[in-house]
Amino acid sequence: MHTQNSRNKFDKKDSLELGQRAEDLFAKTAQSLGWQVSPASKDENINEHWDFEIKKDDVLYKIEVKSRKRISRSDAEMQIDLTWVELHGVRPQDTGWLFGKADLIAFEKEHSFLLVKKSDLLALVNQKVNLVAKVTTPKDAVYKIYKRQGRKDKLTLLPTKDIEEIKFQEWNISNEI
Repeated sequence: MHTQNSRNKFDKKDSLELGQRAEDLFAKTAQSLGWQVSPASKDENINEHWDFEIKKDDVLYKIEVKSRKRISRSDAEMQIDLTWVELHGVRPQDTGWLFGKADLIAFEKEHSFLLVKKSDLLALVNQKVNLVAKVTTPKDAVYKIYKRQGRKDKLTLLPTKDIEEIKFQEWNISNEI
């Protein structure tokens, strides 16, 4: 039950599939925990930066799901020690998912999803990231701004341990899913 995504011209590996797998796994995990799950429309996904709306009792959240990532597209394996955060998207008018309409960001870990309030993540970025320090290689992007050549996006890398310190909830992924 992933949202409608399409491959971009820079995805030469499996980024689309990894994202869709994480979204499917998140939706199944949420449902197993008693949440009603509704996917975003293509427009909401692209322009408002949220993948699912989840509802339980009188609680309602918009969720942006982020899969585990490589540091560099050329890396062979995913890793979980560092987490990419998007401050500006690839399109000129795209503010990036950190400034989208999601209430919570769900980061995929090896056996769980780490849920953080977007507002807490923004505060963490403002506290830890040097917003004027620009780097040209992904591995140098920890607490600095990385901009991919020929693209409009601005990203930073945060140690996952920093994000764990602001966690709102953590949902274990069931072996039955």
